[in-house]
Amino acid sequence: MKKEMLAAAVCAAFMGSSVPAYAACKATSVFFSGSLAETEGEMTVVSGTSCWSGVNGISGALSEVKITQQPKVGKAGVENMRPYYMAKPGYQGPDEFTYAYIGTDQYGGPMKISIKRKITVVPSL
Repeated sequence: MKKEMLAAAVCAAFMGSSVPAYAACKATSVFFSGSLAETEGEMTVVSGTSCWSGVNGISGALSEVKITQQPKVGKAGVENMRPYYMAKPGYQGPDEFTYAYIGTDQYGGPMKISIKRKITVVPSL
């Protein structure tokens, strides 16, 4: 059990979740090729909590991160170049939002990586 809780804490640190990952947030890794890419991944968030995404694996210099498609139910935003999703309290069901990392790739060319997150909001325990 301690090993599972340690793994959850490591996951929380990686995802930047505002509450423990074993209780609030789980997201699949997303993969992309090139500096102009669109991809998607899944995210599970407990109702009333938030989930943050990091910038691991992006080569180049970021100039901005922006929400390009707002969620229909929850809220999304960017703080310190990190996008986040906040699930509406009491809601359970699907939602989605899209964010983009914009900047210059490692060769000096334009970079825009768009990531769509398909979200499942689950009830709090």
